Amino acid sequence: MSRSSRGLWTPKLLPNVREIALWVFIMDKRFLIRSFMALCAVTILSGCSSSASNDGANCSTPGGAVTGPADTHCTGAPVVVDPNVCTTTDTVDAGTADASAGMIMGDYGDTLFNLEGDDDDCKYHIVWSSTSICKNAPVTFTATVTAKADGKPVTGAEPELETFWTMTHPGMTNGQMAHETAPGVYKIGPVQFDASGKWTVRFHFFPTGCDEPTSPHGHAAFYVNVP
Repeated sequence: MSRSSRGLWTPKLLPNVREIALWVFIMDKRFLIRSFMALCAVTILSGCSSSASNDGANCSTPGGAVTGPADTHCTGAPVVVDPNVCTTTDTVDAGTADASAGMIMGDYGDTLFNLEGDDDDCKYHIVWSSTSICKNAPVTFTATVTAKADGKPVTGAEPELETFWTMTHPGMTNGQMAHETAPGVYKIGPVQFDASGKWTVRFHFFPTGCDEPTSPHGHAAFYVNVP
Protein backbone atom coordinates (compact mmCIF):
# COMPACT_ATOMS: atom_id res chain seq x y z
CA MET A 1 0.00 0.00 0.00
CA SER A 2 1.09 3.63 -0.58
CA ARG A 3 0.69 6.89 1.25
CA SER A 4 -0.81 10.16 -0.04
CA SER A 5 1.24 13.32 -0.29
CA ARG A 6 0.26 14.14 3.32
CA GLY A 7 1.56 10.80 4.58
CA LEU A 8 -1.90 9.33 5.23
CA TRP A 9 -3.26 5.99 4.04
CA THR A 10 -5.14 6.33 0.79
CA PRO A 11 -8.79 5.36 1.49
CA LYS A 12 -9.28 3.82 -1.96
CA LEU A 13 -6.42 1.40 -1.34
CA LEU A 14 -7.69 0.16 2.02
CA PRO A 15 -8.68 -3.55 1.95
CA ASN A 16 -12.33 -4.27 1.26
CA VAL A 17 -13.69 -5.55 4.55
CA ARG A 18 -16.56 -7.38 2.87
CA GLU A 19 -14.23 -9.23 0.51
CA ILE A 20 -12.00 -10.29 3.39
CA ALA A 21 -14.99 -11.57 5.37
CA LEU A 22 -16.26 -13.51 2.35
CA TRP A 23 -12.81 -15.04 1.78
CA VAL A 24 -12.58 -16.12 5.42
CA PHE A 25 -16.07 -17.65 5.25
CA ILE A 26 -15.24 -19.62 2.08
CA MET A 27 -11.94 -20.90 3.45
CA ASP A 28 -13.56 -21.87 6.74
CA LYS A 29 -16.33 -23.74 4.88
CA ARG A 30 -13.77 -25.61 2.77
CA PHE A 31 -11.92 -26.58 5.95
CA LEU A 32 -15.10 -27.96 7.50
CA ILE A 33 -15.92 -29.96 4.37
CA ARG A 34 -12.41 -31.44 4.23
CA SER A 35 -12.55 -32.27 7.92
CA PHE A 36 -15.89 -34.06 7.49
CA MET A 37 -14.57 -36.05 4.52
CA ALA A 38 -11.50 -37.09 6.52
CA LEU A 39 -13.71 -38.18 9.42
CA CYS A 40 -15.84 -40.26 7.07
CA ALA A 41 -12.75 -41.95 5.64
CA VAL A 42 -11.53 -42.89 9.11
CA THR A 43 -14.92 -44.18 10.25
CA ILE A 44 -16.03 -45.81 7.02
CA LEU A 45 -16.66 -49.17 8.68
CA SER A 46 -19.16 -47.69 11.09
CA GLY A 47 -20.72 -45.38 8.48
CA CYS A 48 -20.89 -41.60 8.16
CA SER A 49 -24.65 -41.36 8.36
CA SER A 50 -26.51 -40.88 11.60
CA SER A 51 -28.92 -43.66 10.66
CA ALA A 52 -28.29 -47.31 11.48
CA SER A 53 -26.39 -49.45 8.99
CA ASN A 54 -28.33 -51.77 6.73
CA ASP A 55 -27.44 -54.91 8.67
CA GLY A 56 -28.48 -53.43 12.03
CA ALA A 57 -25.19 -54.37 13.74
CA ASN A 58 -24.80 -52.84 17.18
CA CYS A 59 -22.00 -54.89 18.75
CA SER A 60 -18.24 -54.69 18.42
CA THR A 61 -17.79 -58.42 17.76
CA PRO A 62 -20.72 -59.88 15.78
CA GLY A 63 -21.61 -63.53 16.09
CA GLY A 64 -21.87 -66.17 13.41
CA ALA A 65 -21.82 -69.87 12.71
CA VAL A 66 -20.64 -72.17 15.47
CA THR A 67 -17.67 -74.15 14.17
CA GLY A 68 -17.58 -77.89 14.54
CA PRO A 69 -17.46 -81.16 12.60
CA ALA A 70 -18.46 -81.02 8.95
CA ASP A 71 -21.85 -82.47 8.09
CA THR A 72 -21.62 -86.05 6.83
CA HIS A 73 -25.06 -87.44 7.64
CA CYS A 74 -26.05 -88.04 3.99
CA THR A 75 -24.04 -91.14 3.11
CA GLY A 76 -26.36 -92.95 0.71
CA ALA A 77 -27.90 -91.99 -2.60
CA PRO A 78 -29.48 -88.52 -2.56
CA VAL A 79 -33.25 -88.25 -2.53
CA VAL A 80 -34.83 -87.32 -5.85
CA VAL A 81 -37.65 -84.87 -5.21
CA ASP A 82 -41.05 -85.50 -6.76
CA PRO A 83 -42.99 -82.22 -6.95
CA ASN A 84 -46.25 -84.12 -7.55
CA VAL A 85 -46.11 -86.40 -4.54
CA CYS A 86 -48.33 -84.21 -2.35
CA THR A 87 -52.02 -84.78 -2.92
CA THR A 88 -53.24 -82.23 -0.42
CA THR A 89 -52.70 -78.50 0.10
CA ASP A 90 -52.52 -78.93 3.88
CA THR A 91 -49.23 -78.03 5.49
CA VAL A 92 -47.87 -81.16 7.14
CA ASP A 93 -44.41 -80.81 8.60
CA ALA A 94 -42.35 -83.48 10.34
CA GLY A 95 -41.64 -80.87 12.97
CA THR A 96 -43.95 -78.12 14.19
CA ALA A 97 -43.76 -75.31 16.70
CA ASP A 98 -46.38 -75.33 19.45
CA ALA A 99 -46.94 -71.57 19.70
CA SER A 100 -49.02 -71.77 22.85
CA ALA A 101 -46.34 -73.61 24.80
CA GLY A 102 -43.35 -72.10 23.03
CA MET A 103 -41.94 -75.59 22.46
CA ILE A 104 -40.17 -76.74 19.33
CA MET A 105 -41.44 -80.24 18.58
CA GLY A 106 -41.08 -82.79 15.86
CA ASP A 107 -38.86 -85.32 14.14
CA TYR A 108 -35.87 -83.30 12.97
CA GLY A 109 -32.29 -84.30 12.25
CA ASP A 110 -29.27 -83.10 14.18
CA THR A 111 -28.46 -79.41 14.24
CA LEU A 112 -25.41 -78.69 12.08
CA PHE A 113 -22.23 -76.70 12.60
CA ASN A 114 -20.45 -74.33 10.21
CA LEU A 115 -21.87 -72.52 7.18
CA GLU A 116 -23.09 -75.41 5.06
CA GLY A 117 -24.67 -78.83 5.19
CA ASP A 118 -27.45 -81.04 3.88
CA ASP A 119 -31.09 -80.91 4.87
CA ASP A 120 -32.47 -83.55 7.23
CA ASP A 121 -33.83 -85.73 4.41
CA CYS A 122 -30.79 -85.44 2.08
CA LYS A 123 -32.73 -83.60 -0.64
CA TYR A 124 -30.82 -80.32 -0.66
CA HIS A 125 -27.42 -78.84 0.09
CA ILE A 126 -27.50 -75.47 1.86
CA VAL A 127 -24.80 -72.82 2.11
CA TRP A 128 -25.71 -69.87 4.29
CA SER A 129 -24.43 -66.48 5.38
CA SER A 130 -25.93 -63.51 7.20
CA THR A 131 -25.61 -59.85 7.98
CA SER A 132 -23.89 -59.04 11.27
CA ILE A 133 -25.39 -61.06 14.11
CA CYS A 134 -25.88 -58.95 17.23
CA LYS A 135 -28.26 -59.17 20.15
CA ASN A 136 -31.54 -57.27 19.63
CA ALA A 137 -30.63 -56.26 16.07
CA PRO A 138 -32.32 -57.25 12.80
CA VAL A 139 -30.50 -60.02 10.94
CA THR A 140 -31.04 -61.18 7.38
CA PHE A 141 -29.89 -64.61 6.23
CA THR A 142 -28.85 -65.67 2.74
CA ALA A 143 -29.28 -69.31 1.75
CA THR A 144 -28.02 -70.90 -1.45
CA VAL A 145 -29.91 -74.14 -2.07
CA THR A 146 -28.96 -76.83 -4.60
CA ALA A 147 -30.46 -80.25 -5.22
CA LYS A 148 -28.42 -83.18 -3.91
CA ALA A 149 -29.48 -85.32 -6.87
CA ASP A 150 -28.07 -83.13 -9.66
CA GLY A 151 -26.52 -80.02 -8.08
CA LYS A 152 -28.95 -77.66 -9.80
CA PRO A 153 -30.35 -74.55 -8.05
CA VAL A 154 -33.58 -75.16 -6.17
CA THR A 155 -35.98 -72.43 -7.27
CA GLY A 156 -39.31 -71.34 -5.86
CA ALA A 157 -38.57 -72.75 -2.37
CA GLU A 158 -40.15 -69.81 -0.46
CA PRO A 159 -37.99 -70.49 2.63
CA GLU A 160 -38.89 -69.55 6.19
CA LEU A 161 -36.74 -69.29 9.31
CA GLU A 162 -37.43 -70.78 12.71
CA THR A 163 -35.12 -69.68 15.54
CA PHE A 164 -34.85 -70.65 19.19
CA TRP A 165 -32.38 -70.26 22.05
CA THR A 166 -33.79 -73.02 24.24
CA MET A 167 -36.72 -75.37 23.89
CA THR A 168 -38.92 -72.79 25.62
CA HIS A 169 -37.36 -69.62 24.23
CA PRO A 170 -38.20 -69.11 20.53
CA GLY A 171 -36.81 -66.18 18.60
CA MET A 172 -38.50 -63.18 17.01
CA THR A 173 -39.36 -64.16 13.43
CA ASN A 174 -42.61 -62.28 12.86
CA GLY A 175 -42.55 -60.16 9.73
CA GLN A 176 -39.81 -62.10 7.98
CA MET A 177 -39.92 -62.23 4.19
CA ALA A 178 -38.01 -64.25 1.60
CA HIS A 179 -36.75 -62.97 -1.74
CA GLU A 180 -35.13 -65.13 -4.42
CA THR A 181 -32.33 -62.87 -5.69
CA ALA A 182 -30.93 -65.43 -8.13
CA PRO A 183 -31.91 -69.02 -9.01
CA GLY A 184 -31.70 -70.93 -5.72
CA VAL A 185 -30.38 -67.94 -3.74
CA TYR A 186 -32.66 -66.52 -1.05
CA LYS A 187 -32.51 -63.58 1.34
CA ILE A 188 -34.69 -64.26 4.39
CA GLY A 189 -35.51 -61.97 7.29
CA PRO A 190 -35.26 -59.95 9.27
CA VAL A 191 -35.21 -61.93 12.51
CA GLN A 192 -33.91 -60.89 15.93
CA PHE A 193 -32.08 -62.67 18.73
CA ASP A 194 -32.95 -61.33 22.17
CA ALA A 195 -30.40 -63.26 24.22
CA SER A 196 -26.69 -64.03 24.06
CA GLY A 197 -25.64 -67.62 23.56
CA LYS A 198 -25.84 -70.53 21.12
CA TRP A 199 -29.03 -70.41 19.05
CA THR A 200 -30.56 -72.78 16.54
CA VAL A 201 -31.66 -71.41 13.18
CA ARG A 202 -33.76 -73.79 11.10
CA PHE A 203 -34.42 -73.21 7.41
CA HIS A 204 -37.70 -74.54 6.02
CA PHE A 205 -38.00 -74.98 2.25
CA PHE A 206 -41.35 -75.35 0.47
CA PRO A 207 -43.01 -74.94 3.88
CA THR A 208 -46.60 -75.10 2.64
CA GLY A 209 -46.31 -78.59 1.13
CA CYS A 210 -46.63 -82.00 2.71
CA ASP A 211 -43.56 -83.55 4.30
CA GLU A 212 -43.26 -86.88 2.52
CA PRO A 213 -39.88 -88.58 1.97
CA THR A 214 -39.71 -87.40 -1.65
CA SER A 215 -41.80 -84.21 -1.40
CA PRO A 216 -40.15 -80.82 -2.03
CA HIS A 217 -40.48 -79.84 1.63
CA GLY A 218 -37.19 -79.87 3.50
CA HIS A 219 -35.51 -78.41 6.56
CA ALA A 220 -32.03 -77.96 7.96
CA ALA A 221 -30.88 -76.40 11.23
CA PHE A 222 -27.58 -74.72 12.10
CA TYR A 223 -26.02 -73.50 15.34
CA VAL A 224 -25.50 -69.74 15.50
CA ASN A 225 -23.59 -67.85 18.16
CA VAL A 226 -25.09 -64.54 19.37
CA PRO A 227 -22.73 -62.33 21.43
